[in-house]
Amino acid sequence: MTYLHQGTQCGIAILEFYFVILLRMTFFLSAWLLLWQNPVFFHGYSGMSLTLYHSIESTCSQKVRFVMSEKKLEWEQINLNLRKGEQFTPEYLKLNRKAVVPTLIHDEKVLRESTVIIHYLDDIYPQKALKPEEPYARAMMNLLIKSFDEEVHPSVGILSYAIVLRHQMNELKTPAELEQHFENIVDPMRRQRQQSTHAKGLESPSAGQALETLGKVVSLMEEIKGDNEWLCGESFSLADACAAPYLVRMEKIGLKKLWQDKQEVGKWLKRAIERVNDYGLEQPWGSEAFHQMVAAHVDQEKTGIEKLIKERLG
Repeated sequence: MTYLHQGTQCGIAILEFYFVILLRMTFFLSAWLLLWQNPVFFHGYSGMSLTLYHSIESTCSQKVRFVMSEKKLEWEQINLNLRKGEQFTPEYLKLNRKAVVPTLIHDEKVLRESTVIIHYLDDIYPQKALKPEEPYARAMMNLLIKSFDEEVHPSVGILSYAIVLRHQMNELKTPAELEQHFENIVDPMRRQRQQSTHAKGLESPSAGQALETLGKVVSLMEEIKGDNEWLCGESFSLADACAAPYLVRMEKIGLKKLWQDKQEVGKWLKRAIERVNDYGLEQPWGSEAFHQMVAAHVDQEKTGIEKLIKERLG
């Protein structure tokens, strides 16, 4: 009986062992099937395509390219020449009725607005998350992104136009073509700002207001960054990708003085430029010809820039 009892116990133990193995195999098989059915887990919807309509000089386009590079994605790019008005073609207007860049085509899905695009990319390619996990840090990231969208973007646009682009537009277009350019601008507020800035340059009321706005946002950056390595913590986030193109542009148009007493912003910008340059992108900050043209007009407007900074920022 003892041997029979021991044999029964041994048999039960063997059955239990195989039952546990079977349960584990079932669990792993189920998990694998779930992963196989959800391509998000396989680095970026493999088999689906990404096409980016952009301009290499566009700050909004640059931040999308930086996020895509940070995530090591592959994409097809179609570069539009905004000075020649390629964003106003009927084909592009079907994709983006506001006639702005960038526009992303993911498979057959059309996405517009750079901030919408980078949040979407971070959601569907989560392997290298660009949003802080800590709630307060994420809130600060969103605050900075909102500030760059609503305050920095229009302000940099106004000052870039006043210092550089209005001269280029006068060189490239006849008066009739210039008038048509303004009529093509879909947003009436943007059209009005650009027309005023084109006529008055740095003496336009919009230019002074824009400079004050930029000064406030740079101060906010200094406050939020503190002694972090990046703007919202120890990891590169969407906020860094958003901010870098604008501060480089501000530096290029002669506004570096806005952070000459902001030590943390200065250190951050140097680190951000080095990181972007390591992506291996072709002309990540715009073409050399564009930078040379900008430098020539900045030199032309140097006195006006210094006067505006002194009047508005002290």
